[in-house]
Amino acid sequence: MRARAALIAALLLVTAAPSWSAGVGPSIVRGLLVTDTRPNQITISWNTPAQGSPTSYQVFWSTTNGLNWEDMRVTKKNFYTLNNTDTGTTYLFAVSAKNKFDLGPTALITAKADFPEVLATSESALEPYKGLGFWIDMYSWRKVHVKGKKFTATYQPFTCDSINEAASYGARTLFIQTAMPVEDPVILDPEYLAELISCAKKNNLYVVAWYYPQLLDVNLDFTRALASAKLPGIDGFGLDIESRKVGNVYDRNKRLVELSDRLHQALPNMALSAITYTPYNLDEATTWPQFPWAELAQNYAIWQPMTYWSSRKGELAHGFSYTQHTIRGLRTHLGANARINIVGAPGTTAKEVNGMIDAMLQAGPGIIGGGLYQWSQMSCAGKNAQLRLNHLDGSGNLRTLSTPTPKYTKFCQPAPIDTSTVTSDTATSTSAAS
Repeated sequence: MRARAALIAALLLVTAAPSWSAGVGPSIVRGLLVTDTRPNQITISWNTPAQGSPTSYQVFWSTTNGLNWEDMRVTKKNFYTLNNTDTGTTYLFAVSAKNKFDLGPTALITAKADFPEVLATSESALEPYKGLGFWIDMYSWRKVHVKGKKFTATYQPFTCDSINEAASYGARTLFIQTAMPVEDPVILDPEYLAELISCAKKNNLYVVAWYYPQLLDVNLDFTRALASAKLPGIDGFGLDIESRKVGNVYDRNKRLVELSDRLHQALPNMALSAITYTPYNLDEATTWPQFPWAELAQNYAIWQPMTYWSSRKGELAHGFSYTQHTIRGLRTHLGANARINIVGAPGTTAKEVNGMIDAMLQAGPGIIGGGLYQWSQMSCAGKNAQLRLNHLDGSGNLRTLSTPTPKYTKFCQPAPIDTSTVTSDTATSTSAAS
């Protein structure tokens, strides 16, 4: 994995030979990052130099810290994957841009051929992410957004009554959006937000704040994210990593890594979560090419993929198959020990929720909790089906807990909880994604 010293190395300028041509050679590549590390391969990526349009890039690597360079490749892309690496070996990479006038200076970075190390985090800091959590965004709790909206069985403006209801279903954690980069205040409706957090605390719930950065202004995003994490009563913080306002993916990666580094340094004792697209979106649908998995793993203790099977078609349009596909994809990038908390699809059925939970149980250790997005748009059946999530403890087994008695609401008559483990019928009827 990348060490902090490697970032310093990445900024080293190894001056190229002087050019006697009237043209301009490239400057150093920008934003050199290690985006993906596995036991048998390493991927690095970089942004185009600020000066001198390159026609290609030269990539060298060494396992002797530069004493000997093993090989070199030329690529026209802004990334390079070295395959068939020796597991556990640290590689030094040197990248230079080239055009017809000159070869530019060299940027250096190191990476270890292995899955990223799971971020060391105390068990107490991880508690908010275990078991059943319930999600809410600003459009469902801010009075300015819910005013005048019709109250129905599948759309309920989020209030303290909603928190009381979720707690009666055995929920352990409220995940609530606390800020936005496009709003004037640093914290959204702070007085009413404090009231909602207080309601959660009266129900003995954890509260995790989450924030959606656009990465257009990293300082602004950092200020609002940090203010959210430091609100009274907040037990954890999640960064909602999905904005593509910064069009250049390599510049976007650099900004995201910078923001994540700063947040982790400012909040060393808080478990931070990365709320991400699924690997399907990132890898197969190319929503975010060269996503910096390896870099982010140094800052985030938990991964919360937005596993919205309702947005998929065909085989993946189901809770079981898409959740299984998502977990397998995350482990491809992060290894089997990554801590995962699944965020399920909104507006779904009890059958699909049960499929999601079955896939989580089949995945074994490391799946520490989950919930659906979001509580205010959830059917009664969906709420009941989630009760099984209370019994997840991260070991891959269902722990024994007292059965909660869900609170009767205007629309929902609670049904008895089913704490059975995954059945062969479920696994057979919904085929696994490859």
